[in-house]
Amino acid sequence: MFLSFVMQANSYVGLQFFIKEKELEIMEYFSMIAKWLSGKAAQPMACFLAFFIVLVWVMSGFLLHFSETWQLIINTAAAVISIVMLFIIQNSQNRHTIAIQLKLDEIIRATKGAHNEMMDIEKLTDEDLARIQKKYGLLAEKTKEDLKKGKQDTHTPDIGNIVTEGPRD
Repeated sequence: MFLSFVMQANSYVGLQFFIKEKELEIMEYFSMIAKWLSGKAAQPMACFLAFFIVLVWVMSGFLLHFSETWQLIINTAAAVISIVMLFIIQNSQNRHTIAIQLKLDEIIRATKGAHNEMMDIEKLTDEDLARIQKKYGLLAEKTKEDLKKGKQDTHTPDIGNIVTEGPRD
């Protein structure tokens, strides 16, 4: 009985691994197609193609006497293309956001005097982000005051001290 249970558990784990592997494969295909489509959709030729399709559709209206079927064709095509492009654009924006975030993290990591805790900041709660934004706002105010006094703003002040020195709510 125990052996049967172990064999069932192993087959279940194997099935989970197989499903995860297939999901990754599907995601790779989607990513590849999304990259290709977003690249092609950004080309001037895509605009000309869309204009040409609309022109052909309008001209076919004379042949089909501007019937409901004629209208349904363009409405359906526009809806399908819009939904597909929504996912393509979102995928592209997510990919670019991640790449930019990684580049910024590398700049923070490599810059002497930078606050390494700022890496991965996008995962913080809204309250934490607001608190940090307030610290940087106070730093900007202090820097403006220092500039008015003739001081330079090329130093790297400690953000923690700025909050204690700045005005309180």
